[in-house]
Amino acid sequence: MTAYLAEALQAEGWTAHTPLGPFTKGAWELGFDTSHWMILSTKDNPRVFDVPLPDQYHVGWTVNLVEHLCRVEDERVRLRMALGAIRDMSGVAEAGRAAATGALAECYHSWLINVGIPEGHLGRVFCPICGRRAAEPESP
Repeated sequence: MTAYLAEALQAEGWTAHTPLGPFTKGAWELGFDTSHWMILSTKDNPRVFDVPLPDQYHVGWTVNLVEHLCRVEDERVRLRMALGAIRDMSGVAEAGRAAATGALAECYHSWLINVGIPEGHLGRVFCPICGRRAAEPESP
């Protein structure tokens, strides 16, 4: 963690829980892995995206990117919940229910690995967005 990144995050309302992070802003979290990458998480997705640790010239751009990715992820979750409510609503016209069901079926899976499940077994790989489980990740 660099001092200039910590200062830029704090200037945008992020809170550091230790000098090296993680940083939080509401339900968003920016943590660090073992290299020069930061792991971006939201309340509903434990790994939204990995963002490279910026040099001092790209700090402002990186902070903007992190906040943009968090907002987009929150909006995606909100829209999926609204579509689910429409799908499950009684008295909704069949066309509306079919449209909501079709939209919910599409997901550009954000595959994560459950290390507690052996390789090749169902559930080893899962998508926190739609809940789909697989033995191996699907090709994009």
